[in-house]
Amino acid sequence: MYEALEGLEERGVAFDRMDWMGDASPAEFRNVTMDMESAGPGSYDTGAIAAELDGVDALVVHKAPVSRELIDGADSLELVGAARGGTENVDVEAAADNGVTVLHAPGRNRDAVADYAVSMLLSRLREIPFNHAELSAGEWNQVFDPDRLPPDVRTTTVGVVGFGHIGRGVARRLAGFDPEILAYDPFVDDDEIREAGPEPADLETLLAESDAVTLHVRLSRDTEGMMGREEFQRMKPSAYLINTARGGLVDEEALVAALENDELGGAAIDVFQEEPLPVDHPLFDRDEVVLTPHVAGSTRDAVLGGPRIIAGQLDDYLDGETPEHVVE
Repeated sequence: MYEALEGLEERGVAFDRMDWMGDASPAEFRNVTMDMESAGPGSYDTGAIAAELDGVDALVVHKAPVSRELIDGADSLELVGAARGGTENVDVEAAADNGVTVLHAPGRNRDAVADYAVSMLLSRLREIPFNHAELSAGEWNQVFDPDRLPPDVRTTTVGVVGFGHIGRGVARRLAGFDPEILAYDPFVDDDEIREAGPEPADLETLLAESDAVTLHVRLSRDTEGMMGREEFQRMKPSAYLINTARGGLVDEEALVAALENDELGGAAIDVFQEEPLPVDHPLFDRDEVVLTPHVAGSTRDAVLGGPRIIAGQLDDYLDGETPEHVVE
């Protein structure tokens, strides 16, 4: 954060710096910040941050809470910058009520997540983790029966659910492998999807025709549990589900049932309804599943990307221009 913003000092900007949960363990920090997505910033004590805001014009945070109480009491505050894609940790309504501009950093980790989603898809399709596990266990297994071998990526159909920054990035990366790519997004015009390369499809068609389905949708009341029993039954019994978006998009009980009943070929999952994933979770017992601990967006460039985007917008703000990523 400091590294990305320090260039503004050349413009006469003075910084007061503080840590929020600086002494917390990674697990504690993760749990609090994940809970904040549903509980909201008002559920946390923001007194220590508020105590530092006397005379402050702009507050830049990553995941620290910016509550209504904090905003109401910060008389000089004009701007809040959240160095992340979402604004779950900022009371945007309170900011609007007080005439405070809120900035965010959409797309800060889009390359990281798109890279990882494609990596998971390819590793699951080509069975790389399973080959590694067998070889590490001393087994040299080579299969020559074509019915038991994975397909080329070129001969598969990949369904991309959600065609925002990350979904488009996934489609671009996959295009070099030359599969058929279907895309579903009710908020994007079909012509725009076609111009980007994939073929637009409704969700039912995409699920029925895809050999792998990768999710790139924000979690909301409308999308929570969008992949459930009926959706898995629409998919091919040989198909794979890839989820690097949000755990709440998938009904995990239905996913486990689909795998147990051979209604689904496998999955590669980075995000879960409960994190950390409980050690007795039935997904650990599934040989056809690849699991990783919510790390798709974790790269150095992604971590620095949010503050850099905010720094650029602050430059525009200081120039009297309207920043690009103002939260309405």
